Amino acid sequence: MEIKRLRNSKFWLWAIAIGLGLINLDLSWKLVGNFDKLTISSLFWAAIVYLLWQKRHTLNTESDVFSSVFGFLIITTILFKSISLFWFESFYIKLSALLSFLGLSLIASGIKGLKQYKEEFILLLILLFPDLIESLISQNLNISELAAKFTNFIFWYLGFNVSRQGIDVILPTGTIEIYDGCSGLGAIVTLLQLALIVIVVLSLSIGKKVLVVITAITLAFTINTFRLILMALLVASHNRQGFEYWHGPPGTEIFSTISIVAFGFFCYFYLQQKKPELENLPE
Repeated sequence: MEIKRLRNSKFWLWAIAIGLGLINLDLSWKLVGNFDKLTISSLFWAAIVYLLWQKRHTLNTESDVFSSVFGFLIITTILFKSISLFWFESFYIKLSALLSFLGLSLIASGIKGLKQYKEEFILLLILLFPDLIESLISQNLNISELAAKFTNFIFWYLGFNVSRQGIDVILPTGTIEIYDGCSGLGAIVTLLQLALIVIVVLSLSIGKKVLVVITAITLAFTINTFRLILMALLVASHNRQGFEYWHGPPGTEIFSTISIVAFGFFCYFYLQQKKPELENLPE
């Protein structure tokens, strides 16, 4: 009887869910040490908690013995594995988030109740496979050449003596080569992940979903272009130290953070305009 009461206690389920989320974020920070990635993971967990809270009154939290035991074993395995992670196992952190939620869902609602959590599983899959999104973009677009063309255009528009050969942007006193790592592809994937959070969490029309995605891509690409312009100017002025800073992880994270903040402002003001419409959505 006590086991059944504990299993059906929403308070304990919420406590376990929040605890697993905090453990996952802590591991992400310790193993990866990237503030932007930690921010993205935090937003994904916040979105999951929000979705669960919105449907808290309609969730079926009746499980069965097999599902509860299986879910408990999954969570226990993850916790034991988390004690001895190596630096090269960063992918496991995202996988553990998905498995943790699967284990908790089995304990809460059983195998038959998993369909209640489809939105949450979609979010965790998006968090798990950013490399897939990046691969799809790079296979269909030559993002490096596009970045080089746009950077060249901005320099030309500002009156600089500039030319371009492929992915090379050439100034009279220096040249930069724009490969995928500098093209803004990473920033685009990051903002696309955030855009997908907005799309999954909110019931928007097709047109508004497209607008959110296009805005995410445009902001990431444009803001990264200013980073490329800055690096080109530093190369042209023979400032190697400044170039290395903005080309390396610190400079990349600064511009990535700017992109995230800019997209956050867009979503805030855009959703403020749509607030009356969103208030009419069913909980």
